[in-house]
Amino acid sequence: MGLKTSAVIVLVGLLAAVAHAGPANLFANPSFEMGSGSWRMDKDKGTEASFAVDSAEAADGRHSMVVTIEKVAGWGTQFGQTFEAGARGKTYTFAVVARSVGGPVPVRLEIERPANPYDRVVRSEVFTLAPDKWTELHVTFKVEKDYPEGWFAYISCTAAGARYRVDLFRLAEGKYVPYQEATKADAAGAAARLFDTGTASAAPLSPDAVVKRQGWTALAEDDTSHAFRGDAVLVNDRLAVVVRRQGRGAEVYAARGAGAAMRAVLAPAAPGGAPPERLASVKVTANDPGAVAVDAAYAAGGKTFSVNLSLAMGQPFVETVPRAAAALAVEAPCRFAVLPDFFADDLVIDAAELPAAQAELAADHFLLHLVPGGEAIVMAVWDPAGEYAEATIAGDGDARRIERSVIPYGKKGKVWVAVLEGPAVWHAHTVAKADAGRTVPMEWRQPFPAQWRLDWRRDDGLSDSWEMVAQRPDGRFTKIGWFGGEDTLPADRKRWTTVLGSFQYPCWIDREGRGQVQPIKKGLVCEGPAVLYPINRARATPLDVFTVVDVVRATLGVGPCEYVLDVEGQRSEYRGRATCSNRDVLNGIFSKKEQKKRRAEVEQSLVEVMIFIRHIRGRVEQYVTFGHDLLAYLAAEKKAHADLAGPIEDLERLTREIDARVAARKDSIKTPDEAARMIEEFRRTVLDDEGPDALAKCKKFTGAIVEIGGSQDELVGECRWAVKVVRQRSAMAAAREPRLAEVAREIRTRSQKVLRNPAGHEGARH
Repeated sequence: MGLKTSAVIVLVGLLAAVAHAGPANLFANPSFEMGSGSWRMDKDKGTEASFAVDSAEAADGRHSMVVTIEKVAGWGTQFGQTFEAGARGKTYTFAVVARSVGGPVPVRLEIERPANPYDRVVRSEVFTLAPDKWTELHVTFKVEKDYPEGWFAYISCTAAGARYRVDLFRLAEGKYVPYQEATKADAAGAAARLFDTGTASAAPLSPDAVVKRQGWTALAEDDTSHAFRGDAVLVNDRLAVVVRRQGRGAEVYAARGAGAAMRAVLAPAAPGGAPPERLASVKVTANDPGAVAVDAAYAAGGKTFSVNLSLAMGQPFVETVPRAAAALAVEAPCRFAVLPDFFADDLVIDAAELPAAQAELAADHFLLHLVPGGEAIVMAVWDPAGEYAEATIAGDGDARRIERSVIPYGKKGKVWVAVLEGPAVWHAHTVAKADAGRTVPMEWRQPFPAQWRLDWRRDDGLSDSWEMVAQRPDGRFTKIGWFGGEDTLPADRKRWTTVLGSFQYPCWIDREGRGQVQPIKKGLVCEGPAVLYPINRARATPLDVFTVVDVVRATLGVGPCEYVLDVEGQRSEYRGRATCSNRDVLNGIFSKKEQKKRRAEVEQSLVEVMIFIRHIRGRVEQYVTFGHDLLAYLAAEKKAHADLAGPIEDLERLTREIDARVAARKDSIKTPDEAARMIEEFRRTVLDDEGPDALAKCKKFTGAIVEIGGSQDELVGECRWAVKVVRQRSAMAAAREPRLAEVAREIRTRSQKVLRNPAGHEGARH
């Protein structure tokens, strides 16, 4: 195996380490290619330690984890993951690739029950990590009993001042197999290859021809001077990209069980986005097992437009780089296109509702074509963000389709096109108004565990995005968090958020894996087609399965992906003490007549509740400022473009909803200064009062503060709701009227800024 081949084998780990052909790895994100999600560190009291992912060095893929231990007490540190336990009577192997940073570091591999009595499943001998090389540590064991609470598998260390790197965690059924051997075996099957079909085909190749490859010639590794006698085909274990002499674009086939299916046609876009007329030339630019690539030039209107097409080992996407092209045309006919929005609600485009032949799609970096039949999603990713994608629509009624999307290349940009292939990888479910409050089974069963997003269709034509929750064996539900954590919902699915109040969570996957919906009765009226797709990974998502976020990470890279998704901006902030918590603390102290004895505790609660009130009110003011500034911008645009006055006035009406919500709650929210005066009055007249009516006075004060806090919480949620509506409505307006694209772009930019770093009570996530 050549040096170049060895180096690219690690690319198979872009998703979550090598997707081994053997038993499933129980660890999620085992090579940290998706950051630190799913990982945790337990520390004994008094121990000071931290962990961080970086790309300075890795044994597998691009990243590894650095564990730093500054101070140790007791059992020190345990770095690992929790997951469902292995089966009793089976044999498993736990392995980790590690090395020290600096001097030798003693560690162990351990697995224990993550609940009382915390008994161990296995504990290895002490391994001493050296700094000069990566070493795979491993321990093989037989499971002697059941562990209903699951396993916590970790690497432990009790050495103060230690620093070490870890990579490629593996825990799977069976005996130990060195990771190098597993990597080589998988790389052979996932390797990229180039073929010459020998004969130019006048029509797209049949799926059978793509699978059997009869008469095809495989190009020798590093052969970049080959002159094709037939058509050029780029192949890995997931895709085949056919560049036909008589084709007007590169035809992308996805592996489908033992067969294949053509899912998209890619071509450098000619003026107006029309397909090219014919292939002018094809030249090999890369040819080794890690990646194969060709420059494909197409003739159109007397000019030549060219693009580089690259297919890497084990990946479900084609990378395209412009040679002489301003945009890429992606032909994948579909009724529904989804523009994922990781800050607010997705934008779902229904071709049946677009009257024009052209539409501007307000997609900054991502666009999904939901291929009819529910078995494929063609996904485009690009960076940096350029102009909006342009869609071409044709057909009538429910048969109307988005024929192609044209995605501009930004300066020095790239466009990646992925195919998420598999039965039921997306689904459309029609909701009727009469379904509100009723449990309705979907004609869909989960094909694999993931974070599935359901985009409800509201009666106002907008979308409302919810993540499906999964029913557990005990009847309760697991809600996967955006950053890898999990929340638990009770068996009745009762939940509360600002704006919606108390409700039953409306979409879930039952214990048999079937989708169920129960549209909310009040506050959210749904009607029409709702679409479902896998947006992110769950702990149990198979390693060889890609979700939408996986594709973003694998194409853009973990760091740029987090920047594009604005991970930091999506984290909610909680400052101070909520007014209801303040009520419980103060009323409890006064009911025991301990206000003087616990004066410091009362004072701390008063300080913290004021911080909370000012923080929430500050968020409200940010929304108000956003609304006023946006109204000024829209007024100027309406003056400059009088012919667009109608749709702009609609956006103005929606923006004024922020002021209307504030005005409706003006009396109940009061002002932070009024709340501060109430607190000072409490300090002066109640805090030291030990009379018989002291508790009543305390309750009167805490009740008034709770009214302020509750009203603020509701208001900030309503403001966020209003901004999301304006954001989505502007994008829908641009789809119907392309001349509004610049207005929509400005609104989306402004709205993302104000939606960043929500307060914990805004209900940013359902």
